[in-house]
Amino acid sequence: MSSPLERGELNGFHVVDPDLYDRYRSEVLALTNSYQVDINEFLPDDGTRKRGLSDTEIADQLGLDVRDVTEIRVVAEHDEYPIEEYEASARFKDAAAESYREGGVKNLYKGDPPPTRR
Repeated sequence: MSSPLERGELNGFHVVDPDLYDRYRSEVLALTNSYQVDINEFLPDDGTRKRGLSDTEIADQLGLDVRDVTEIRVVAEHDEYPIEEYEASARFKDAAAESYREGGVKNLYKGDPPPTRR
């Protein structure tokens, strides 16, 4: 067995070889829960939906270490979205938090807020 240093693990981080990432990126993304096909037009002819696989299941299927699959999935998911998406998400979350601070629960719901416990 290789040492943590040889596997690319430094200070708790797991590093994947760029060639391994390039080779398996699309396969890992296609199998993961992040990309589920639920639109009827894109389902197989029998109409069945196929669930995404866990990192462990993907690792078993592709013959990879689960740590490699997890790292490939996380990096690939982040690579799928431009930085503007993350910035827009952060602005939305900040605005929602500020709205809640200013008005409490009533700002989180349309119509009457749910009853509160006292």
